[in-house]
Parts: sequence; structure tokens; C-alpha cells
Amino acid sequence: MQFVYSMPFWSCPPNPAFLTQEAIIALSVAAEESGFSGVSFTEHPMPDEDWRQTGGHDGLDPFVGLAIAAAATKKLRLLTYLCVIPYRNPFLLAKTVATLDVLSGGRLILGAGVGYQQAEYAALGVDHAERNALFDESLEAMKLAWTGEPVNFDGRHFTARNVTAQPMPAQRPHPPIWLGGNSKITLRRVAEQAQGWLAMPATPAQAVRRHSVEMVGLAGLEAKLKELHAHAAAIGRTEPIVIHMPLTQHGDDQDTKTDVDMVRDMSAIGVSWCNWGGAAADVASAVDEIRRFGDTVIAKVR
Repeated sequence: MQFVYSMPFWSCPPNPAFLTQEAIIALSVAAEESGFSGVSFTEHPMPDEDWRQTGGHDGLDPFVGLAIAAAATKKLRLLTYLCVIPYRNPFLLAKTVATLDVLSGGRLILGAGVGYQQAEYAALGVDHAERNALFDESLEAMKLAWTGEPVNFDGRHFTARNVTAQPMPAQRPHPPIWLGGNSKITLRRVAEQAQGWLAMPATPAQAVRRHSVEMVGLAGLEAKLKELHAHAAAIGRTEPIVIHMPLTQHGDDQDTKTDVDMVRDMSAIGVSWCNWGGAAADVASAVDEIRRFGDTVIAKVR
């Protein structure tokens, strides 16, 4: 099992204690030293106030935050958890991804999804009704851009004629793409176009709020895994699919034994990466949390 430390941006407004370069560096270094394999940042550039005031969260731009983490570490993988692909022109996003991958020495994992906030889509000038079509064409366009060869592509709102993006990503043919969501279309996309799945636990109420599909407990996860692997087999896919699952909801205060047991249970059904975020309110306490988790959970399951 590999572990990702989720940066502590889970409130509105964000905790000012973590809004410094020094804070991101301290947390990233502590994570690397404590056995974590990666760090992650979420993304919500312009969330609506109703969502913010009822359990939402603000955060940093994930690529900028991950660049700071990359500069302070040597081996940590850098996960966008997750980047909403339709928010951006695909070629601008492809350039950002390639740049961070090159400058980090090939450590980026592009966690990506469609997103669900209609107000955020509107604020960014993107038609929410087109989100699935935009997502699919963007994946295709980005993969072409990452070849480093001239691209010709007709998108819904752009036309590319003999254009080229350099440098190419350090990882070839491109950084791993892990797609988030529980819907049938997401699972099909994972099997057909991606290297991993970001499973999203969701109660019925959470699923409604996120315009998603519920997935409760390991039983819910197992059902989705069967669906995912069945489609992969049906299309003849033989490459393994990375499965990533949150260990706890952010801020939950589970005891060490519960965490260790949960990790072992997840591993037994095919999860190979899990995400964990603590509940500390300041940098020193967060570093202590990270180190304690490394000693009491990571060290015990490896």
C-alpha cells in the first residue's frame, strides 16, 4: 500500500496557518520522511457560497502548490486530487502538466474529473451541460499534445492546426492519469483511457450534493471494482489499474488500530494507494500528526 498525504485545506476560508511556502515545505518534507509516497491538493477555483457555507472547502491552485512540494522533496509523487479538466483549454492544461512533470523529474500523477458545481462552471465561462463532451475531447487533445509532434484537432471551441507543445512530459507517453468518480461513465473511462481510479466514498446524501453516485463502505467499493474490471476484461485490457481510496474522511479522529485494519482490508480487495489527511490546526501539530501516522500506520502495514 502506498500513502498520499492530503494537504490540509478542508475549510472555508482556508486556515491561514497553512497559506505559506514554509508550511507547504514543512508538511511535504515531513510526509516524505514519514513514509508517504505522495502529497495531494484539491481544486475549487471559484466555488459558490452555498457550497462553501455548508461544508465546502477552499484551497490553493493544485499545480502551484505541488510545485512548491516538488522543490522541497526528492521522491514524493505529486497528485492533483482532483483537477477538473473541462475548466481549462486542454492545451493550456497539457502545458501545465508537462511543465510540472519535467521540473519535478517525472513525479506528477494527474488526478482528474468532470466536476459538478454548476456555478463554478458558469464563473469560469464553461457550459456545464457540455462537461462530459469537453472532458473526453480534452483527454484526447492532451494526449496528442504530449507526443511533442504537430497536432491537428477540431474541438468544440478551438481549432488546432499544425501546432506543437514542447517540452514533452518527463514520463512517457505521459504522466499517469487517475480518474475520479463512481458513475458508470467514469468507470468506463478508467478502463478505456486511464491508468488509475480515484474511488470516491459517498453516502446517499453526499452523492446528491456532489451530483455523483453513492458508494458506501468496502462493500460498495467491491461492487464498483467488479464493474470496473468487468468492463476492462470486455474491452481486452490487460494492463493493471491502480486503485486509490481515501482512508478516512478528512478530520476524522480514528484510532490507530482502526486505520491499520482498514488499510489491510482495502489492500485485500485490490486498493494499492490510499489518501489520508489529518485534523491539526497549525503546522507544528500537523507535522507531529504526519510523523505519528508514519510510525503507527505506515510502518505497520509495510
